[in-house]
Amino acid sequence: MKRAAAILAFGLAFGFPPLASPSQADWAGVPVLMYHKVNAVVPRDPVGHDLTITPEMFSSQLRWLHAHGIRTITAAALVAALRHGEHPQRSVVLTFDDGYSDAATTALPLLRANGATATFYISSGFIGTPRHLTWRQIRELQAAGMEIACHGTFHLDLSTLDRGGQMREAKHCVDAFARYLGGFRPLTYAYPAGKYDATTFSVLAELRIEAAFTEHPGVVRSLAAPYAMPRRRISHADGLDAFGELAMP
Repeated sequence: MKRAAAILAFGLAFGFPPLASPSQADWAGVPVLMYHKVNAVVPRDPVGHDLTITPEMFSSQLRWLHAHGIRTITAAALVAALRHGEHPQRSVVLTFDDGYSDAATTALPLLRANGATATFYISSGFIGTPRHLTWRQIRELQAAGMEIACHGTFHLDLSTLDRGGQMREAKHCVDAFARYLGGFRPLTYAYPAGKYDATTFSVLAELRIEAAFTEHPGVVRSLAAPYAMPRRRISHADGLDAFGELAMP
């Protein structure tokens, strides 16, 4: 309870009041789903295997959303709606962490084919390295209406860094996007490994990041804690029934 109160107090101090409206009590919220890789080649190691879903799996998930009347919105769009007191109905946010190249080569064509959108959390320090996105591919994602957002510079656990280290890790990512994407500034952030501490909140506020996502399971229902938003992990083991449960609030 103390931690929740502290997060709420911080949100109020930095201009992120909890939103309330007559309909909020009846609103189920919006699930934010966390992906990593969409690739036909599934690694054998346990971690790589768990983080990779096949194109067939992803395509079937997108079709499931369409069949159930669930629209996809970006994380930034969800935050903007909440800031205006709106409560998106039958919506889900698809997010992709790390910035792997298959985001552009595999996930993007499937998103386009299904009229879907997504948010891509990219670690700027790995852009242009093997198996990661290039700046050209990132611009392609952006041109297709996808949200480009920060996942740090070198995917470091922010909770292990002092304030100066956290600022360098986050600011380089923000600055790199501004430099190579024509002045664009990201609005949302996803914590590598889902880790953060109280210092992180002031760093992100200084960088004008509006919301940040953790790996705490749950559904987004407000901006009461804008820098501790929940997400639900999608893994290779999830069948379509399990996906359906995760995609519903």
